[in-house]
Amino acid sequence: MPATADPATANERLDPQEMVILHRVFRREIPLLADLIEAAAPGDRRRTAVLADHLDLVLGALGEHHEGEDDLLWPKLRERAAPGDDVVARMTDQHEAIAGALATVTELSHRWRTGADGDTAPRLAEALRTLDRHAADHMDDEEKHLLPLMDDHITRREWTEVGERGRRSVPKAKLLIFLGAILEDATARERRLFLSQMPAPARLLWRTLGTRLYDRTVARVRRSETVVPQV
Repeated sequence: MPATADPATANERLDPQEMVILHRVFRREIPLLADLIEAAAPGDRRRTAVLADHLDLVLGALGEHHEGEDDLLWPKLRERAAPGDDVVARMTDQHEAIAGALATVTELSHRWRTGADGDTAPRLAEALRTLDRHAADHMDDEEKHLLPLMDDHITRREWTEVGERGRRSVPKAKLLIFLGAILEDATARERRLFLSQMPAPARLLWRTLGTRLYDRTVARVRRSETVVPQV
């Protein structure tokens, strides 16, 4: 989720690719977590806590991202892009379906965290796959049909407000981890785009602490290793 834009560029046209970059986090993490949860050993409370914590981060970001769009983007698009009303209405309906799937996953995740049982884990994994189908279909539709409307009718400042709202929803201790999740599959240009919007001290914090923190998180969650370039 983008950091606060520089005031001098706040009203420039946004780069719709920013939403595509954010979507990649959900496209990657939701199905991956479904597989990891399904494979977790019943009764392994430590492993359950690791996966449930990471799932909370992903679900919180997804829910807040969609609520930010509902509150801050859709009303503006309805006002400014009347020919696109059907697109915005479809996005709203899709958000409602995702919210329902998200509620189911959240309830099962809390239950699984408490019991670490072998009965809830497969139900949670299946609920995540249902959420993934809803979210993937929505993101495909959004990237194809909504982004052109946003490019024409939403300013960078307005898009930044959505990102700022999402950023505030992420616990401070998890901000560098979520930034790592955003940058993991980003191209070199995309990484420069995101990092350029961050204050210099924050960029330094990412390079000196964030990369190592994210690599440790990935190793703990996936039981594998990854390396996110610094720039």
